[in-house]
Amino acid sequence: MTAKPDFEVSFAHDGPELSPRQMSARLAELTADGSTEADYYSNGGAVTALEQAMAELLGKERAVMFPTGTLANLLALRLLGGTAGGRIVVHRDSHLFNDSGDNLSQLGGFTMVPLNDAGVGYSAAAVRGEIARCANARVATKLAGIAIESPVRRHHGARFPPEELAKIVALAKGDGTPLFYDGARMMIEAAYIGREPAEIVAPYDLVYVSLYKYLGAPFGCVIAGDAEMLDDLYHDRRRFGGGLYQSWPAALLALDHLPGHLDRWRAAIERSEAVIDQLSADDRITVERIEDGTNIFLLGGPVADLDKGRLDAAADREGVKLPAPSNRKLAIKINETWTRWDADRLASTLIRILTD
Repeated sequence: MTAKPDFEVSFAHDGPELSPRQMSARLAELTADGSTEADYYSNGGAVTALEQAMAELLGKERAVMFPTGTLANLLALRLLGGTAGGRIVVHRDSHLFNDSGDNLSQLGGFTMVPLNDAGVGYSAAAVRGEIARCANARVATKLAGIAIESPVRRHHGARFPPEELAKIVALAKGDGTPLFYDGARMMIEAAYIGREPAEIVAPYDLVYVSLYKYLGAPFGCVIAGDAEMLDDLYHDRRRFGGGLYQSWPAALLALDHLPGHLDRWRAAIERSEAVIDQLSADDRITVERIEDGTNIFLLGGPVADLDKGRLDAAADREGVKLPAPSNRKLAIKINETWTRWDADRLASTLIRILTD
């Protein structure tokens, strides 16, 4: 088998995305002094240390680690909405509605109500209508929860419309409807809008944050909220098949990556603006910024419509990772690896790939 080279800079990921060789080397460094404690069925050791660090970062009393977001989100909404079912408002383009195999319906007993009247999100007026629909149903039902995803992956990392979000939060608080925040990439949003993660998630009863998208872990996520709600959640985690015997490698890598994370993101954002300025100045290149966006912009050029194999070969040659082309454009992702090169090198690399 031919070894694939490790890339220095990624234009395709939200984070560093370590190769097996790089991840193994980093774990060896972190465990060399023998102080790392293993967990036991995802309790204790490095897992507990990570949970405590994430709870503090998010301003919540407790955090619980899970192997997957699919499982974490299901169990979080069972905590919020109960086990007797009910309706959950979701965005039609959300991860919950499109990527979880309808697990809220099949395993949680919930009816998902997909809304999309605000494009990237949905409006408070639409939520108010669903609350009224539940109240006036011929057979009694309830709105068991409201799920917010931001940034929205299927809209190139655009933020849930802030004005509508504020209205939805106020409506939910007034009506007593639980709020769930699918914040897989919320720390990217925090860096872009200049707010602390704890400030962003404060209104929500439970929040989900990914560990592998940008915190260097090979898998995993956390759910954070009140201790009373989460202290015994490890029982359901195991009941649903998520109590991995040892999760310490993912927990240790994420814990190692947390210090300085937002500062590194802010540095990457600053560098990206200089790169985008250079790309925009080249009349062979098209640059499309995303309205209310975060770390993704669309890039087009003379060869952006060629086959993925050709682009991958060019990427290997340049030492970068590229996204697959779609509609003659590349959805370029800004991330921490952009701080490894200066703006001139980043821009010239992309221009060569798209014009040579």
